[in-house]
Amino acid sequence: MTFTSPPFKDKDIDGVYWELYSKWMDEIMRVTSKVAIIINSANRLNTIIARWPPKRTMVWGKGISQYSWRWNPILVYQISDDYKVNKYIWGDAFGVESVTGKWKVHKYQDPELLYETIIKMFKDCQLILDPFCGSGTTGKVAVKLERDFIGIELNPEYIELAKKRIGDAVLPMMETP
Repeated sequence: MTFTSPPFKDKDIDGVYWELYSKWMDEIMRVTSKVAIIINSANRLNTIIARWPPKRTMVWGKGISQYSWRWNPILVYQISDDYKVNKYIWGDAFGVESVTGKWKVHKYQDPELLYETIIKMFKDCQLILDPFCGSGTTGKVAVKLERDFIGIELNPEYIELAKKRIGDAVLPMMETP
């Protein structure tokens, strides 16, 4: 399974946004065997759906915070004809509050509860890839759910942050002598 939230803004990439997005999507589709789940911006939804129609679109309503009017699409791509995503999805809309204040360690950090809820739905996906690892939310949740994880990140600062957050999720699971 690929579970990721790629850069939403032109300023966050080096190059032409849609050219790079095409490369990302081609690679995600190439390396993923069952399902790819991509959280993106509502501002880019029409173009993304026109170019890469998902099997299903879910919605993250950003909960009860001051930003409750905000939402993000969660695009579900069924990669394998043998893996029927619709049999795993039990809900299409998730009201989960955004990460704010002292709990926010990355400017685009998403809530662990959202990731955990969605990842739990997709059975038989032991390995999770996040090619835009950021602060490591996907990895932290994968470890918590006892799944295998591969994260890719270019920013050295975020790599260290992700390693710490994912490592902190592993420590409570270790047995004490």
